[in-house]
Amino acid sequence: MKKLAYVFAVSLIAGLASCATTGTNDLSGDEQDSTTTFVEIQEFGTNPAEDAWYSINSKLQSEFNEVCGDTFCEGDFPNIAALRLYCSVTSKNATIRDCAWAFTASTHEIDTKTAAVIPHAVTYQCHFKPKTTGPKLITLLTNSTDAIHATLPGMGSIYDTLSDCFGHPIGTTPVNVSPLTTTYVDAADYYTSSASQGWTASVKNLHTAFDNVCGDTFCSSDYSDVQALDLGCSVTKSSGNMKTCIWNFGGSYTTIAKNGALALVSKTWSCPVQVHGTIGQMISVLTSTTDNTDAIHRTLPGGTSAYDSIVGCVTR
Repeated sequence: MKKLAYVFAVSLIAGLASCATTGTNDLSGDEQDSTTTFVEIQEFGTNPAEDAWYSINSKLQSEFNEVCGDTFCEGDFPNIAALRLYCSVTSKNATIRDCAWAFTASTHEIDTKTAAVIPHAVTYQCHFKPKTTGPKLITLLTNSTDAIHATLPGMGSIYDTLSDCFGHPIGTTPVNVSPLTTTYVDAADYYTSSASQGWTASVKNLHTAFDNVCGDTFCSSDYSDVQALDLGCSVTKSSGNMKTCIWNFGGSYTTIAKNGALALVSKTWSCPVQVHGTIGQMISVLTSTTDNTDAIHRTLPGGTSAYDSIVGCVTR
């Protein structure tokens, strides 16, 4: 009986030890001691993987853009923009503790009675925890021909985690607009002919110009991944005069908590753009092929540029 009791006690102790070291991304071995710290995945080891992680972010953003139009971007926010993907790992063995992919999106409404532009700008924080190490995850995503759909150890794909995440936008606010009239309209709806393509091209040129300058300006702060979102402008229907313009942006950054969890911070900005002129004049400025200045620095009708309008707003 004593021998049987001994065997039972040993088995019980082993079982308890096993329970203490299992679970989602629990740490094991020498990573459970008091000296365990956490770093971002691209900063692990003596040979940081910054370039590889940057390439993975670009790859996943491109893949997201390819699938969004027929899936997530069919909802209330048709222009979701992928921000950065972050992962935290242990400083010793690079065991992944937490990953979070940030997104932002916006839309707007025009108060057709007052000409006010009412922005709706939100962010999303999508967390997931593959059961692997940082170097192995980097290798898997780098070598995958469809990284967003690749099955990750201990979970499904990154794509699988997004549906629930996009059901929980951060920063939504109720909006009340005046009863419908025909005094003011959205710039995107002002033209009913092919001239409307001029507005689309104008906004696209502004987005491209913002991307070109962001690295040395707006993206040089903690929010290093700022994305330009929709530009909403109200226009007097009878004359084409521009009344109010709001340009939306979103960005994110993260810190790592003591337990390795990512403390993700995401933010949006809705910035007034000063314009005094007609929509035709604004389109002419922003789509000009003879002006070699970036669209964001071109003087808009009224005497200022889009850059001058947002410089005191984004990352403030």
